[in-house]
Amino acid sequence: MIIHMKKGALPQQEKAVLDRIISAGFKYEIIHGSTGIDVIGILGDLSGVEESFFSELDGVDKVVRISKAYKLVSRQYSAADRKIKVGGIEIGGRELVIMAGPCSLETEEQIVTIAGYVAKLGIKIMRGGAYKPRTSPYSFQGMGIEGLRLLAKVCGRYRLKIITEATGLHRHIDRKGRPEAKNVLENVIEYADIIQVGARNMKSYGFLQELALLTKDSKKPILLKRGESSTLKDFLLAAEYIVAHGNPNVMLCLRGIRAFEEPEFQRYTADIGAITVLKKESNLPVIFDPSHSIGNRHYVEGVSLAAAAAGADGLLIETHNDPANARCDGDQSVTKEELARIKALAVKIHAVVK
Repeated sequence: MIIHMKKGALPQQEKAVLDRIISAGFKYEIIHGSTGIDVIGILGDLSGVEESFFSELDGVDKVVRISKAYKLVSRQYSAADRKIKVGGIEIGGRELVIMAGPCSLETEEQIVTIAGYVAKLGIKIMRGGAYKPRTSPYSFQGMGIEGLRLLAKVCGRYRLKIITEATGLHRHIDRKGRPEAKNVLENVIEYADIIQVGARNMKSYGFLQELALLTKDSKKPILLKRGESSTLKDFLLAAEYIVAHGNPNVMLCLRGIRAFEEPEFQRYTADIGAITVLKKESNLPVIFDPSHSIGNRHYVEGVSLAAAAAGADGLLIETHNDPANARCDGDQSVTKEELARIKALAVKIHAVVK
């Protein structure tokens, strides 16, 4: 249920509405207007509550019952696009935001090389995995806190913002077999400008709640990836978990879904159509990951441009200075030259669409 306050509603009238919500046993989320509270979203089971319970209060303009299971991330709650600020970068606004970097951080030399050409291309956000959730226990698990420190140092030099994945609440085992002092999520929160939640963790609801609570005060942006076999409703409800627990700065990231294709052609099926659906259903920014969606760097450009044409707010692209020798996902990592071409074309297409 959503309460729209009248323009010029007095602070005491707003407080009376909030007091009634609390006394009835519900929680709320607020959207502030230029002069005060604009909209109040009520959270909880309101099936037995009439709209008049709130509409009779002074200062209330109207009360609307939301039919969607995902309330706070829906267009019904707020029709305006949610714009997320990362330093001076606005995600969800007029500009197409590109985030690029290696699947996994490997060495300081690799990080410096990639950060150098990413920055030179005018890309302002660098991706890089310090913690890697791998199917095999014998695969490279990431550099851990060492990688995060190197990434922070290098990105500071090139004035790049950082997006990196938090894989869980466990403590990472370093290359000498010792657990790190803090858990993975705590380390990522400390170093990242944007926290990535991978497809494997989209349905880890306890993890999503903990992430939201730990970032509730800072409102540090979170990029949530769609699970490979999850419906769009599942995806939106996962985002709702984060927003309902205090952090509204969520981006929805599409990274391909499991279908019927053979890996030799496509790693996953690129869900381009989902971009337009999510833009209509939700007020959150929509990011597209062409690298995981297609799994082959020769096709990354095509799906990147299709995503830009479909209205994506940003692209999350894997790039490597030496894809043939990458320790993770080299087959889907584009070169510096390929990244430059994708950026130039995608920005032009996005400008036409917007």
